[in-house]
Amino acid sequence: MKLEREKKKVIFKQLPTTRGITCGLENPASLGCQFYELEGGELATVFTPQDIHEGHVGVMHGGLSAAVLDETMGRATMHTQGRGHSEQVAKCVTAEMTTKYLKPILIGKKMTAYGKVEKEEGRCVFASAVIVDEDGEIMSTGSGRFVKVTNMVDSLTKDDEYLTNRMNLTENDPKEL
Repeated sequence: MKLEREKKKVIFKQLPTTRGITCGLENPASLGCQFYELEGGELATVFTPQDIHEGHVGVMHGGLSAAVLDETMGRATMHTQGRGHSEQVAKCVTAEMTTKYLKPILIGKKMTAYGKVEKEEGRCVFASAVIVDEDGEIMSTGSGRFVKVTNMVDSLTKDDEYLTNRMNLTENDPKEL
């Protein structure tokens, strides 16, 4: 099954973490994801699994697929465009998540994940995400309930970027995803 969507303009890049499995700058096992906020409230990342991410021979471990979906949905909760929030939003943690594996993600193949917030109810934020290959074939999907929390600390930075969780785009970043 193919994902039907039009490309959207990239408006911001979110901060990476230092040690995370999906985007950790200092983690040699990281998938190297860079997360981008898109127009219309969507979030996206592009990644290519390597041998270290293997579960079965030649296939990315399903737990890493779930990790990418979880991170994409969680980071989508911080994307404020079209949601009526101030620039600084509450951090959210995963309360529950469902993952569906449709096709194996092959080592060395470029993938894109898209996530978005579906609705908010009080402290709960409901989100969804999908991982697709370069042809738009859906590899796996996720849905989850996230809970807003306070006093989360990110060790990467304490400057203005930390307050918004955003970095400026560079010429190497994609213009649309």
